[in-house]
Amino acid sequence: YCGLRIGTISMPFIQSLSLGIFSLPITVFWFVLVINAINLVDGLDGLAAGIGLFVCLTMLFICAPHSGMITATLAFACLAGCLLGFLRYNFNPATIFMGDSGSYFIGYSLAALSIAGSIKGQVATAMLIPVIAMGVPLFDALWAPLRRFVLGKRMFMPDMKHFHHNLVRMGYTQRRAVLFLYSVTIVLGLGAIMLVHARDDTAAFIMTIMGLGVIFMARYLGIPESISMGKLLSWAQDISDEAGISHDRRRFLNHQLQIAKAGNLDELWSAVCQSLADLEFDTAEFISTLQGNHPSKQEYSWNRSVDGMGVETDKNYLLKIELPLHRENGNNPYKYGTLLLIKDMYNTQTSQYTLKRVEHLRRTMVSSLEKIHP
Repeated sequence: YCGLRIGTISMPFIQSLSLGIFSLPITVFWFVLVINAINLVDGLDGLAAGIGLFVCLTMLFICAPHSGMITATLAFACLAGCLLGFLRYNFNPATIFMGDSGSYFIGYSLAALSIAGSIKGQVATAMLIPVIAMGVPLFDALWAPLRRFVLGKRMFMPDMKHFHHNLVRMGYTQRRAVLFLYSVTIVLGLGAIMLVHARDDTAAFIMTIMGLGVIFMARYLGIPESISMGKLLSWAQDISDEAGISHDRRRFLNHQLQIAKAGNLDELWSAVCQSLADLEFDTAEFISTLQGNHPSKQEYSWNRSVDGMGVETDKNYLLKIELPLHRENGNNPYKYGTLLLIKDMYNTQTSQYTLKRVEHLRRTMVSSLEKIHP
């Protein structure tokens, strides 16, 4: 309301981007992020106050040379002095504690002053410099809900797996853990100061080095193997397959459509066999048991062939799946038959989506059988 807005964002080699109507929501998000980041990092004696102190000193050195930043410079100096005096009694072993209201105040002040003290230069904009200076708490605050989401936990449920907690579990004392994170914050602060006076190519180089450092530190500070880049890429591949973007998924979907269009059992089985050939199953049997006034039994079989020759299977490595085909209709279920699939797991490739494809195949067959024999 008083005019503190994040109006533009720019990066090296990228022109300034005006946020327009998104200025207000992004500004609110920035305040909420910084407030919570400082609160989350307040897990060890002196950690939040010390990080706040070094961020203030970084912004102080950046704003001081600019005559138009006198108010922001004095504000950063005042906040730094308050934090320094408080840190005298808050460092381990602490005799006073800031509590949530104290960490919220520090976060709110840093969020507001970082916008007021923004400098427009070649790479320094309203957000880039304070984001780098507050890298430790911001990265921890952004990573925490993502980590919980990937691990299947509630995104905003508190835990003891923040960076400072991981350092203590690694054998660091509270003092050593705090001093270590102090040093990381100082290095990031020096990098932010260098960016203010760097050209675009130099700034890009500095940011690349910082990015590599962040990746290394993230691994060192306890990102588990279950959230490695390979796992994340596999997760993205699952999303791509589920959305039908991958080629295999689209080809299998085409087979599904052919099964759904079948007008009789012969057409149905022909389409099913094409789908099973793509999935590299070796043998399949379909025993159709039709109920009603005139029950009947029909059997279909299929064997995969390569270049017109049958495929030999290793009996010691066979995957056998027996699928009941029935309509789930409350108290009136209807049995259509059974589908038996056999696949040589040793001599053929098995995708991680094979079993999922088989379940989709079963459901499509049931839907088609409902139309053929309602």
